[in-house]
Amino acid sequence: MSTHSDPPEDLPEDAAAVWREIVETNDLAGTVDRAALEAFCTLIARLRAARARVNEEGMVVTDARGRVVPHPALTVERQTAEQIRAWGDRFAPLVKPTRKRGYMADATARAIAAAPHLQDAKFAGAIAAVKTLAWLIDEAQRESMDKLQKAAFGTIPTYLKACAELQITPASVPESTSENSSEKPKSKLSVLRGAG
Repeated sequence: MSTHSDPPEDLPEDAAAVWREIVETNDLAGTVDRAALEAFCTLIARLRAARARVNEEGMVVTDARGRVVPHPALTVERQTAEQIRAWGDRFAPLVKPTRKRGYMADATARAIAAAPHLQDAKFAGAIAAVKTLAWLIDEAQRESMDKLQKAAFGTIPTYLKACAELQITPASVPESTSENSSEKPKSKLSVLRGAG
């Protein structure tokens, strides 16, 4: 039984293999233009076949008159590559960015995990957005002071507003910095200012 993601039965095996590679590395479920994908896979298969011939037979060959000429597969390879470039990244594999750990991203993740009211799936989109904003702030800090200053007028206020709406405070300062509970707790503001 074939599914919507299976290659057409009449697609040559080399192009069908490309089809399976693309479907495996993309989220095309139910949205793929099958005719376009078939044409694209055929082009990729043709490009690979031309490269294989050049690799096997060399960049130059002898023509019918005995002259040494560029391999005709080089022309096929170049023309096919141009046609593939015209498709852009329509069928390019999804790239999942690797996020570096950072203070804001880690603090945000901890705050979200500790907030029982955010365990409902309905908050998934908002949570993903806040985590992304935290990551962007960490990246701005790593990049340069200029990037961080720019973030202060866009990313950071948006992040703070989103945190307030989710009712989380990822970077909060503990109420008491002392293990001795009889000592009067310092205000968050005085701790941030370094006051005793």
